[in-house]
Amino acid sequence: MSLSSNLRKNFLTPFKGLTIEFDSYVIPDELLEDGQLRLLDTDTTVIIPTDTHTRFIVTSGDVIHDFAVPSLGLKIDATPGRLNQVSALIQRPGVFYGMCSELCGVAHSAMPIKIEAVSLAE
Repeated sequence: MSLSSNLRKNFLTPFKGLTIEFDSYVIPDELLEDGQLRLLDTDTTVIIPTDTHTRFIVTSGDVIHDFAVPSLGLKIDATPGRLNQVSALIQRPGVFYGMCSELCGVAHSAMPIKIEAVSLAE
């Protein structure tokens, strides 16, 4: 399975197989519900299966960004005009948060990542 993320604007991907493209935005404070994490919870949750090799393919449409999910050990540059990839094998279910970890501009703090890993039995 491949997850394709363009940290600024949509693009067409040439990859075959299951490909997921998404944009993710931070939930404004006034719309947060009880239990949601300020500046971390997103309007889009990427749900992927555990015990499945997943390839993350990232790029950027404007400046250098960084797709980082520290609790999964993921950190990969998102560079304009270039596709970078990293593979992951998540072996435990849970919710994992990340953010752009490259100082990229005024909206740097509003680029969250939320990945939920679930077992295939669910």
